[in-house]
Amino acid sequence: MRLKYLYFIFIIFGYASLLSAQSIAKLSINISSSNELMIAVQSACHQQYGLAYPITYQLGFAANLSGLIAKEKHSTNEGWIQISEKHSGDLYNAIEAARFDYNAHIAYVSVAFNKNSDSLFIELVDNIGNPVAFTYNGISKYYDNRKAVVTSSSDDWSDWLAPDISPLMYMFRSRGLYLTAGIITDPQFCTNVTWNPLQQELDSGYVEAASHSRTHPYTPYTDPFGEIIGSAQDIRSNLSLPPLFSYNSSEFVYTWIAPYGDYDHTVDSLLGTSGYLAARLYSNLDTTSPRDYVYGDSTLTDWNDTTNHFYPFNPTVELGAPSWGGGDTSLTSLNGLFDAILAKGDVYHLMFHPQVIISDTNKGYLVNHLDYISGHSNVWYVNLGHLYLYHLIEEANIGNTVTGVAVNSNKITSSYKLSQNYPNPFNPATTINYSVPKSGLVTIKVYDILGREVQTLVNEVKIAGEYNVKFNAGNLGSGIYFYTINAGNFHQTRKMVLLK
Repeated sequence: MRLKYLYFIFIIFGYASLLSAQSIAKLSINISSSNELMIAVQSACHQQYGLAYPITYQLGFAANLSGLIAKEKHSTNEGWIQISEKHSGDLYNAIEAARFDYNAHIAYVSVAFNKNSDSLFIELVDNIGNPVAFTYNGISKYYDNRKAVVTSSSDDWSDWLAPDISPLMYMFRSRGLYLTAGIITDPQFCTNVTWNPLQQELDSGYVEAASHSRTHPYTPYTDPFGEIIGSAQDIRSNLSLPPLFSYNSSEFVYTWIAPYGDYDHTVDSLLGTSGYLAARLYSNLDTTSPRDYVYGDSTLTDWNDTTNHFYPFNPTVELGAPSWGGGDTSLTSLNGLFDAILAKGDVYHLMFHPQVIISDTNKGYLVNHLDYISGHSNVWYVNLGHLYLYHLIEEANIGNTVTGVAVNSNKITSSYKLSQNYPNPFNPATTINYSVPKSGLVTIKVYDILGREVQTLVNEVKIAGEYNVKFNAGNLGSGIYFYTINAGNFHQTRKMVLLK
């Protein structure tokens, strides 16, 4: 009873501190006058989820530039560190890297927050070290702006599988495929016979430790706190989680794999409170051959503000032929499904039960399919937990907090332009569009009817492109205001009306 009481106290305070992870994950992103991208995340989110996985930021640069270098630091007092450059066609995942697309004039800079700071700074410099102007074009949907995703998950890791743990996992990681392993953690099922080889696999960098409960029960759970919160603690107590799953002294179990795919309101409520990001369910999957694919079957789920985790999801396909049905052993069907998802730019999420496919490790459908889906430079290979951790930050990219965002920094514009604000009249916010034909300092200021400056909206170097900026007059009174642009030799003033 005392243990359950402590769990109850944990939930009360944990829930209060979590609030909505989607709200505490909001980013503040600004471009400084010295051409530095400054990114800050709320400390509560940093502590709750670690944020050690690199996020890909898109920076637009001028068409005439080449030989660029990306640098990072995590505080104003640090020196700049060059980010390793990668190229299209390189095979890499889960690392900090910068890739320059000189045809599209975009730098894809993949960097992570570190354990010492909630801030991140990025700059681009030319080949002699001079900072260059750029625009912030947002966060890529997938790491390194890849076209599609491949992830895999499995159930039922425990002592009865111990001799087969390493060979099965090697099939995946030897091909660069990431595997999320659902562990049944109760000591009657899981001892060092399982924990030790699992630790070796975790250290390989391709395996994620996920909770599959303590005792693999059906709902309703007799001990929901032990099954959900306790199982995550068992993982932390018996394994040393890799750096991408840790933050200072905290270690993170991001993924819950529901026993039998069984799920109820109690499970749903406890997952977010105990820090899980994603809940993978299970159902007998369609095995028509060739398999039909409808766009949306394998898309990322949305955040649930009520439960503080992403909505649950099913895998795309199950490998093997379990006695209860639902698996697939057709190479034509499996490869065709992967091709369809790759063409749609979606998530190919395969799963398996280890006890089912252990006898299939030399069968053509399994070996050839794993070979078929691996090694694609336009595919992001990732664990489920990191897929949803990235998704959390990508969704938290709040455009309203960004200054100097280009609508289209690569669209050719032949002249300076200051458009009429919209809406006009307005209350209390309005948007101003403008364009510049070449790089240079741009200043936009707002004045009242007496000519007094009330706000500076833009004061920084811009490369050629079309932009917008928002003006919020919530603290001003009704009346006529003027906004003026100064860029090179171009000057223009327009009138707007605030009605409250």
